[in-house]
Amino acid sequence: MEFNLWQSNLVEITGSQLVEWGINADDFTEVVTAQGVWNDAYGSADIKKDRTNAEVRAKDDARAAYELELRKFYKQWLASNSRVSNKDRERMELTVKVETRTPSPKPTTAPIGSVDFATRLQHNIYFLDGATAGSKAKPAGVHGCEIWTKIDDPAPVDAKELVYLATATRSPYNTTFDGKVAGKTVYYWLRWVNTRGELGPWSRTVSATVAS
Repeated sequence: MEFNLWQSNLVEITGSQLVEWGINADDFTEVVTAQGVWNDAYGSADIKKDRTNAEVRAKDDARAAYELELRKFYKQWLASNSRVSNKDRERMELTVKVETRTPSPKPTTAPIGSVDFATRLQHNIYFLDGATAGSKAKPAGVHGCEIWTKIDDPAPVDAKELVYLATATRSPYNTTFDGKVAGKTVYYWLRWVNTRGELGPWSRTVSATVAS
């Protein structure tokens, strides 16, 4: 009885909002067709006092087929349709999803960096998470790895000596140099940045010579 009332209400409300909700009429017709089979079987098995076993089985089969059609229709047209408000879903007694996003945690680990300088006038900067050495995955909630640099000696001892290079979302990050930098040492400091722009601690200094 509850299912019958629920489905009737859902189909009635949906049928009056097809255009407003942008629902394909042919898909709704398939629901209505399945509803008709259900209505006939339900009337024979649940209303008649002298119902037969065959009528009961027919009702069960009709409900199973109808529920399948309703689930497919719900998934395609009602669950994520931006035109269907949560208030509309409540009227149809559908599940209302409450979106709760967990804020990205502030990075607490520093990247481990390394530099491949085998190619002339080029550095490939590799990085991975210090807490999960051996894995290429970034820490949870991390957007990318900030790369800061200083060209030529002496090695930097303060972040104020550094120049921002890039925020790399995947390892390695490739950077190229002018010929005038050939033979010089380039120093790098790395740190994670999450999706909210919060920064983690600096890595140890990594460096490499620019091959000529």
